[in-house]
Amino acid sequence: MRLGRTAWLVLGIGVFVIAFVTLFFIYSRQSSEQAELENSLAGVQTQLIKLISGRESLESQLTQQQSKLAETQALLTSARASFPKLEASIEYSEVLTEIADLCGLKVVNMSADEPREKKVEDVTFLVISFEVRVEGELSSILSMVNAIATDERFASTTVEVVNIKVPQATITGEEPSATIKLVGYSYGGE
Repeated sequence: MRLGRTAWLVLGIGVFVIAFVTLFFIYSRQSSEQAELENSLAGVQTQLIKLISGRESLESQLTQQQSKLAETQALLTSARASFPKLEASIEYSEVLTEIADLCGLKVVNMSADEPREKKVEDVTFLVISFEVRVEGELSSILSMVNAIATDERFASTTVEVVNIKVPQATITGEEPSATIKLVGYSYGGE
């Protein structure tokens, strides 16, 4: 069968229309997919910007925290250095005897408890209790308490109790006496 020119023309136009319609549908579909992809890309870019901003903020906070940690560690090191070591704490009895002599007092008795550990947060300290009993003039006893309170060698020590006994009559020959309880703190390390 032979087709005439008109038939070829109609057939050609039909194929062209079918090809055109097919290409149009493909283009429309790709166009909508491209729009969806562009919207998704814009959303991802927005999230990326937020994440980068959040990361910079977190890095800034981390830097600040590291700086604070370094300051705190420096303060802790400084505080540890200011506390006497155990060996220095053992010398308290010698220092107490020296202060009593300077104040004109007689040391009647001196005792010390065994050091015990005390933990504050992550720092361990050794706590040592001393008790010294002295006799002499009341003003000398008060001078000794003041000397202990102001002496730098007792910077990490507190005077917990001062029990002063003043006799009523001097007929018995008793002198005023005092029992002074001190608690010293030394860095125990860990």
